[in-house]
Amino acid sequence: MMTPNDAFSCEYSFDELTINLCDRWESGLLLYGRAELTSAGDGYDGEFYVSAIRLDGGARLARPSPVAKASTFEAELFRRIATVIENDQTLPGRHAAELFAYEYEQSMETDNDMFHKIKREEVLEPVA
Repeated sequence: MMTPNDAFSCEYSFDELTINLCDRWESGLLLYGRAELTSAGDGYDGEFYVSAIRLDGGARLARPSPVAKASTFEAELFRRIATVIENDQTLPGRHAAELFAYEYEQSMETDNDMFHKIKREEVLEPVA
């Protein structure tokens, strides 16, 4: 069973993702890859954030630290991709939210099933 310290995450694949550039959705720059969607934690039931991105070419983009305010190209690219995926007003954002909700629900059912199975086995174990 997931403990409060465990963060649920799942992988969301994206293709032909466009980002906002110069105040417009740039279709000349299409991105392909996978984003790690991680639960936002207690009190944010069903909400997620993008914790990591891996582009199909192999580049790994880590979530920039909010304190460091990194201004590298990679940090900015991460922010722009994550902004699209975390926004349920965009098509990729809606798809990511649906996937996350489904995977999260499945994990809760699996965790509950496992918890009940363990409890049932404890009851059935002979006392030595």
